[in-house]
Amino acid sequence: MAEYSNEPMVPGGGPEMSLIDTWIAAFTKPNEGTFARIVAQPGATTSKAFLWVLVASLITSFASLIAQAVNFGGGMGMLSQYLPPEIARNLPLGGAPSFGFGTVICGAPVAAILAVIGFAIGTALVQWVAKLFGGTGSFEKLAYAFSAITVPYSVIAAVLILLGIIPIVGILTGLISFALSIYVIVLEVLAVKAVDRLDTGKSVGAVLLPGLAIALVICCCVILGAVVLVPAIRNASGSAFLGFGGF
Repeated sequence: MAEYSNEPMVPGGGPEMSLIDTWIAAFTKPNEGTFARIVAQPGATTSKAFLWVLVASLITSFASLIAQAVNFGGGMGMLSQYLPPEIARNLPLGGAPSFGFGTVICGAPVAAILAVIGFAIGTALVQWVAKLFGGTGSFEKLAYAFSAITVPYSVIAAVLILLGIIPIVGILTGLISFALSIYVIVLEVLAVKAVDRLDTGKSVGAVLLPGLAIALVICCCVILGAVVLVPAIRNASGSAFLGFGGF
């Protein structure tokens, strides 16, 4: 393996990669040279990266909401088998598909827009940490590299989500999804190495530290909320009990 160098990585010559070639290369050729070539293309812009993430998020959002709608309808159908006929006939079984359809149509675009915002914030945090570690890249190039990873990952994730509707297959797809998430982290580390010219340790830190920091803040907020709310709830419950007893 070649020794690490802080000099800009110059990709090999050749025509500009097509969209499909870019996505396939980003996901199936995990090395720094691949991402260096991807971000060196003239079309490696932030706007294109956001568009890719929007499309990818729409794919996974539609798949997730369809799966939820199908599971909701299936669960209501199974429940009706164990209830008395006079109750089962009143269950909203016919309303489940329309509910799922409306949720998919209205919910998927909203989820996709939120995903783009989250992607932008997450990428900015990674790039900020990379800069602190001495990175020489830019938000635009890192966003483009990350988006090239996101598209094929989202397609595969959508397929796994739909297959997960099948009860037995769902266990296997869950394991595959977990392994796929780890693989995506590896690809993101390689992308940071190529864009910011950092060594492996600093690249891992740039990718993982923002998420760990956010998780720590959330945990602190949850603990603080529990410390504040639990005594209040106990006092309220005790007061209600005393009032009931006096009545």
